[in-house]
Amino acid sequence: MKLLLADSQHSLGVALEHELEREPFNLLQPDGKSLDWADAGAVSAYVAEKRPDLVINNLGWGDSAASAYQTLIPLAAKHLARACAERQVPVIQLSSYRVFGDDNKSKHSERDEPEPNSDLGRAFLAAEQAVLGAQECSLVLRTSWVIGSYGDNLLTRLLSALQDGQPWHLNSRLRGAPTALSDLARVTVALVKQISCGSDCWGVYHYCSGDACSEVEFAEQLAEILRQQDYPVATPQWQVVDETASEVPVSAVLSAQRIRNDFGVQARTWRTYLLPMIKQWMHTNQE
Repeated sequence: MKLLLADSQHSLGVALEHELEREPFNLLQPDGKSLDWADAGAVSAYVAEKRPDLVINNLGWGDSAASAYQTLIPLAAKHLARACAERQVPVIQLSSYRVFGDDNKSKHSERDEPEPNSDLGRAFLAAEQAVLGAQECSLVLRTSWVIGSYGDNLLTRLLSALQDGQPWHLNSRLRGAPTALSDLARVTVALVKQISCGSDCWGVYHYCSGDACSEVEFAEQLAEILRQQDYPVATPQWQVVDETASEVPVSAVLSAQRIRNDFGVQARTWRTYLLPMIKQWMHTNQE
């Protein structure tokens, strides 16, 4: 099976590449120097030449608003979706809880109508619509907060602040289901394998950790592990606010029932991933 991974340079792409190395796929990994994703003709020509059997589109995706390429997200999705539809190539589009907005729901399901409250959320939604509207064989995978030992995410920001002697800025109202980069990559590859074996399930799916928490609860767990492991770091200084955050959905918790029913994917807790990620971050940054 020939698989096109649109971005293998940034955090999710690195995790996906690492997971795919274990599988017998012929992996295509074009970079921005060899392929201009903003050029519809170039994208169409590349797909026509390479003839992938399936595409994972994570272009522009970022762990946070600061690390996402907002203009690239909908543009690349539109060009890829059209090129793949012409050749009936299935597409998996990586998306985000940010397509939801200011509603008061504690958990979002695939049936909920997206109403983004930010430019980034609108970019993700436009990408979803472009892919789903191009052909039937398209799958959108939304996720919650994504954490890892690299990239720009809640975990790395808290550890960096601690290393620099800065306080932890947290909002007690924000809730999510922290999902490890490696866990999200595991699930994405599981979908690829089932599609390659003939699965005919398409549309919008959610995946996130089965263990929801607030930003404060996540930081408390992080602080507890640092104490238990006796890491030589300063005691965290907390700055906690209880207020509505602008341009961020209050809840990043997603229902993952559909992906469990259709693909048999079981949600894992983020807590088992936390210590290995902390150790990796410490090892990298202490050097």
